[in-house]
Amino acid sequence: MSLGSTDVVVVTPPGSDTPSGSYLEWSPIFGGAVLSAAISTIMAAFGSAIGLSLVSADTSRSSSMTALAIAAALWALWVTVSACGAGGYLAGRMRKPLADSSSHERGVRDGAHGLVVWAVGALLVAFLTSSSLVGAAKTAVTGAAATAGGAGALISQQADPLASAVDSVMRANGTEPATQGERDEASRILVRSLANGSLDAADRGYIASRMAARMNIAQAEAEKRIDDAYARLNQAKETAKQAAEKARKTGVIVAFLTAAVLLVGAAAAYLAAMMGGRHRDEEIDVFAR
Repeated sequence: MSLGSTDVVVVTPPGSDTPSGSYLEWSPIFGGAVLSAAISTIMAAFGSAIGLSLVSADTSRSSSMTALAIAAALWALWVTVSACGAGGYLAGRMRKPLADSSSHERGVRDGAHGLVVWAVGALLVAFLTSSSLVGAAKTAVTGAAATAGGAGALISQQADPLASAVDSVMRANGTEPATQGERDEASRILVRSLANGSLDAADRGYIASRMAARMNIAQAEAEKRIDDAYARLNQAKETAKQAAEKARKTGVIVAFLTAAVLLVGAAAAYLAAMMGGRHRDEEIDVFAR
């Protein structure tokens, strides 16, 4: 270039790149996301083993559901923060800083890479969870849940409540048992009464008269059997409603906690990526003593 020229020469510092349309570097992002997903998968398997150690087929030796829920929530929080933090740190440490940015701007860009690591890692974990790659971990989790509730199910398991109620009503006491048609008729009447919320007096008298004639028992005893059977069915109905309501509330709590844990993971990835970028700029050896 001649000395009289008015052109300006811009010198780019060695080791730095100029932006080419996007500040995102996908290589460190994918690397951090894969690391985050791997840590989450491994720790999920460990968590399944810990869960199995806390439950027993003998309910007296098994941890309470409250303790299991608290332990599961704390474990999920720790795994999420650890995995997102490791992935974010890796992305921030491996990202190449550009020459057009200040120290503050580099920190913001590093943190943004951490957020993208968190998002991609969440998608990878969701894919792995729905695939056969973590079938063993899913089996262990299912086994823990089955073991926790298995003993109680075996102890409290009864026949179908409606069938049990009809059995108590139609108990023969040495006489000819009721036919299948009579049982079906009584079942329909009881189901309709439960849907209506009350036992119709005419239906009650009809079943009682049929029972008294066939089983050679007093009308009053037949009516008492019907009243007792209806009361048990009504109690089973209320128990089912309470269980459904409890499941609904539990689902709401789990959904909110899951969202909160994911948000904490996003913050961890952002801060860890900024830390990784700062360590990169300062050339800090994290393993130095």
